[in-house]
Amino acid sequence: MAAYKKHIWILVVFVLTPFLSVSSQKRLKQIFAQPDSAKISSFAFEEDSLIRTPGIGRFDRGITNYRFAPKGQILFGVTFSYADFDSKESSLLMVLKDFDCSGHTVKINPFFGYFIRDNIAIGVKLGYERSQAELGNLSVDIDDIDLSMKNMRLSSDLLVGTFFHRSYVGLDAGKRLGLFSETSLSVKLGNSRFSRGIGEELSDTRTSIGELQLGFSPGMAVFIMNNVSTEVSFGVLGVKFRKESQKTNGEETGSWRKSGANFKINLLNINLGITIHI
Repeated sequence: MAAYKKHIWILVVFVLTPFLSVSSQKRLKQIFAQPDSAKISSFAFEEDSLIRTPGIGRFDRGITNYRFAPKGQILFGVTFSYADFDSKESSLLMVLKDFDCSGHTVKINPFFGYFIRDNIAIGVKLGYERSQAELGNLSVDIDDIDLSMKNMRLSSDLLVGTFFHRSYVGLDAGKRLGLFSETSLSVKLGNSRFSRGIGEELSDTRTSIGELQLGFSPGMAVFIMNNVSTEVSFGVLGVKFRKESQKTNGEETGSWRKSGANFKINLLNINLGITIHI
């Protein structure tokens, strides 16, 4: 019986090797070098981890999707991002005269989700976003143009509620590494404040903000422990509708609505996170 199995393995290697990638050939050779019981358990483990994706129409893309997280699993965690700017540390803006500007943006989003199917989860996020910028001085002197601005400050605080759908693609049978795409629908509510000047020349403008946004964010997740993973994601696509109402020095100055879409990598929307799976 053992000799019969050995002949079968030799036949499999001989037939499949010309059609396999280098990594697949190495993997097959490693399995072939193992005892018979190890070969069977290794293939059974990978077979159990695979998720079969039916082809669309007559097309089969041949995508291998391993089970990164099973149906019924719960995940919760937090994502955060931070970005800052300081003109004193920027070499790109040395062409401007007397330029003094600084600012930062902080985002934190606790979330909770549930896997409704293998590798597919839905959930909610509740977040907070804080942005602040200050322009101490800016002078531009080009030919006949002489422009000077100073003592300008901008800050905003937003509360964010999000419903998300996340789809994973497992990259290995060990369930350690996976890619994901996240589609989200967010509602943002908050206010911003813009002030210019000091003392009697102070102009204070306050804005109430309401925003509805549909976004798409790809990312990568890695298990660092049995039930703990880290992730990184970034926004590349967004469609939003925004409404603002504005008051200057206590008097209403107007309101407006605007909408738009963008498709780009937003460096201010790179998120790091940690997730617990139970």
